[in-house]
Amino acid sequence: MKQGAITSGTSPDGPGLVQLALVGTPIVFAAYALALSIGHGSSLVDALPGSAANTIPAVLFGLIAYKIIRSRLVGRRASVQAAGHILLCAAYSLLSYWLLIVLLGAVSGISVIQFHVEPFPIRASVWQLLQNATTYGIIAALAWRGTDTSEVTLVLADGSEEARPGLSRYFIRSGDEIQPIDMNSIVSIAGADDYAEVATSNARHLVRMTLADFEKSLDPARFIRVHRSRIVNVECIARAEPAGGGRLLLHMEDGEAIPASRTGSRLLRDRVI
Repeated sequence: MKQGAITSGTSPDGPGLVQLALVGTPIVFAAYALALSIGHGSSLVDALPGSAANTIPAVLFGLIAYKIIRSRLVGRRASVQAAGHILLCAAYSLLSYWLLIVLLGAVSGISVIQFHVEPFPIRASVWQLLQNATTYGIIAALAWRGTDTSEVTLVLADGSEEARPGLSRYFIRSGDEIQPIDMNSIVSIAGADDYAEVATSNARHLVRMTLADFEKSLDPARFIRVHRSRIVNVECIARAEPAGGGRLLLHMEDGEAIPASRTGSRLLRDRVI
């Protein structure tokens, strides 16, 4: 009997937006408060408004950048990733700088509606933009954490490459070890060009295989292509709600919300008893 295998590396899933916000915000706020207190020779209490003004842009635009990287850049071609990171880094740096000087004007003005906005001196502006770009680099690294970027192929025990439906288990290679992945543990599969990101209940694996090729190896009774870039395990759908226009929004057991197309929604409704 032939045995299916996926060769790959594994790593834990990357942090989510809520986790980043809850953990990162107090750390960034405390770091700014301490730095401003020491730099200005003031008390920690006096440094709190300036700390808040620095923290809000970093966290707000940082979470947006994190989401864009995870959903739009991971798994793309190298040229697309490079261009995307350059544009996103520039947008993050400039928007964070703009919001910072507005907030600093607000905390030092007569009131929140009567204040004067002044840009930093040239040297300070360059330093702030460099700081923002460095912060973006950290955010990008966090966004990539937990995504396996090694190349993966579906291999059978006899060495041939073939896509067969109904496989109950895949195997992944992590270093010299081979670990099994049960098909039941796959929650969803997202397609991005020549790659597919396989989301299990506790990890994500970036597979070098098109979504169409991956679909051929899946059990059609369990997995449905609900969108041109998404396949879901119907057994991992926690609930589905109308999203308008005949579409459904699928809430998966791992907490992700996946929009289904009209065709995908119709396939799911056909299973309603």
